[in-house]
Amino acid sequence: MIFDACRVSAVVLAACLAWPSSSVWAQSTQPGDTLELSLAAARSLAAAANPELLAVAWRPEAARGDVRTARTLQFNPDVSFDSRSPSNGMTSRYEAEIGLEFEVGGQRGLRGQAREAALSSAYQRFDDAARRILAEVSFAYMNLIAAEQRVALVEEINRLNTQLHAAVRTQLAEGEVSLLEANLVTIEATRATARTMEVSSAREAAALALGRMLGATSSRPIRTVGPSAEAGPPSWEAASLDDHVRTSMTSRPDLRALAYDTERARQEERLARREALPNVRIAGLATREDPLTDPRLGLSLGVSLPLFDRNQGQGIRRRAEIAEAEQMTRATEIRIKTEVENALTLYRSADREVSLLEAELLGPIRENQGLLDTAYREGKIDLASLLLLRNQLLDAEMSYWDTWERRARARTALEAATGTILEGISFTHGNNR
Repeated sequence: MIFDACRVSAVVLAACLAWPSSSVWAQSTQPGDTLELSLAAARSLAAAANPELLAVAWRPEAARGDVRTARTLQFNPDVSFDSRSPSNGMTSRYEAEIGLEFEVGGQRGLRGQAREAALSSAYQRFDDAARRILAEVSFAYMNLIAAEQRVALVEEINRLNTQLHAAVRTQLAEGEVSLLEANLVTIEATRATARTMEVSSAREAAALALGRMLGATSSRPIRTVGPSAEAGPPSWEAASLDDHVRTSMTSRPDLRALAYDTERARQEERLARREALPNVRIAGLATREDPLTDPRLGLSLGVSLPLFDRNQGQGIRRRAEIAEAEQMTRATEIRIKTEVENALTLYRSADREVSLLEAELLGPIRENQGLLDTAYREGKIDLASLLLLRNQLLDAEMSYWDTWERRARARTALEAATGTILEGISFTHGNNR
């Protein structure tokens, strides 16, 4: 059935992966007790504890209720009893009837198929919400990685400037440097301290944003496992744009949901035509006109006549819904292709830039940090040149982490655009939690 196929595709079989939210955040929350998460663990935790996803998880359960309603008979039996007591007080005369109205055009089956298609669509809509939320979690995780690396970099520069500042103050007291040079070092040391505070604040904000997406119930600090969380070149890196588009056409849950929406509208259009057929009412009768005679039993048959309401309005509405779903499918296909192409273009561009910076920038930067200190101690450069070059090296490495984060975001955007971000993640829904 449609429902069974959807259930498999939605991956709704297992309980929460990684740590359940009730246990992860309930663990020790002493100051400084940090929770270290990998990207895979963060995604699994979001699948189990993200508040928005927990809310959306009830929609399939609501749709399941509609399926149950659609499978029941639309009419309940009706009973009538008319008693007329004679004036002499003998056993009363009466007329009793019990009847039931039936749909004879297969309406109940069509109604059930329509609701099953709607249930399948609800599961796919849930998966699409999960796709978007997991992408947001991944963006937040990569932002935290970059923020952590910026903090480490700025703290190292701040440490070097602090050491230099202490040394220069001693040199100033001994008359080896001018007051202008000493003040310049003081200014740079203060700027480094302020920059450390700035990037530390950004890291804390990034950690809090990630924690909220993971359903954090405490102020327990979060940290990442570092840049290694963004794995090496993805297995699909060499794939062409057409390969990625084909993957997205089969993996995107929002596109599958529209297919089920179209199926639901078609079943409801058929149902609208069938509902114009007359219903049949069958009733059993029992009457007794004379208190001294036995009751007479009989059968009553009735047919509703669709003279005034032939359900034409519902037919027009359902045909419009079919056309809307078909057009929306085409629009979604175009949007998905655009998302995939944009993400792939951004990823490849950022990947080339990161590769260039790693090959031509990072090595020389880290080597030059030590060379600068040596050159200053040997008198080959003055203080002003040392501080200028050190700031240039800092800005260059900071720009590398900006590019690294841009590549990581583009990679995640491509995973989300193709729907592959859902691979390996399990969800639970509604009362299955």
